[in-house]
Amino acid sequence: MKRILSIFLCLVFLLGLSACEKFDENYGKSSAKPQSTDTTQKTPNKEIKIPEIISEDGVMPTYVDISLYDEENYADIYLGGDFKYKITYVGSALEVPTSYKNMTRDGWALVESTEYNEDSQILAGKSITTEFINEYNKKITAVFYNNKKSSVALKKCPIVKFIVKENIIDANAEYGQFFVNGVNNVSAITDIIEQLGFPSHFYCVAENKYYLDWFISESDRRSGITIYVDTAEDHIDSIEFSYY
Repeated sequence: MKRILSIFLCLVFLLGLSACEKFDENYGKSSAKPQSTDTTQKTPNKEIKIPEIISEDGVMPTYVDISLYDEENYADIYLGGDFKYKITYVGSALEVPTSYKNMTRDGWALVESTEYNEDSQILAGKSITTEFINEYNKKITAVFYNNKKSSVALKKCPIVKFIVKENIIDANAEYGQFFVNGVNNVSAITDIIEQLGFPSHFYCVAENKYYLDWFISESDRRSGITIYVDTAEDHIDSIEFSYY
């Protein structure tokens, strides 16, 4: 009887030990933490706008909001269809476009050359760059453009662009004083932007040498104002204004 009781107690003890230990279900499996299958963090937030490529120019941010310009330094900024020129050059009021007749009436003479005179023919859609001079020996470059479908004499074509090639305030200089919509010979770059607003385009020609464009409209980038500046000297080198 005692032997049977001893065997019974041993069985009860062994069953108790088995109940206390939990079977290891991960036995034989890798202990590395499994990768999460949650993809919510990989989905981009549609509300976050990735910025477009902008100019990497290191000088112009001093003067303009560089974020408005793309990698080619263009921005959607225009003078607009209501823009009007207000131009004075060496005391003479200029209009653009204008005519050969208006220039001669206001005391400007065409500087004729072997390449052109007032009767030279301009082919359809082509232009000729000329020089005018006044009684004070001050010059201005003028571009005649034939907007017709056949050849026309130079004197009958409109002048669509004027260029003051050098900005030197000197009595003996070839070019003289200009006032173009508030911009003059001594305007600093910040003065130019204050008068005309941010340019539609800017381009680095050489170290410290830039030109700034103010286009009248996106549809015709020939019409507008171009100012060449020296950023080191904070000085205007030359100026152009056109209307085709």
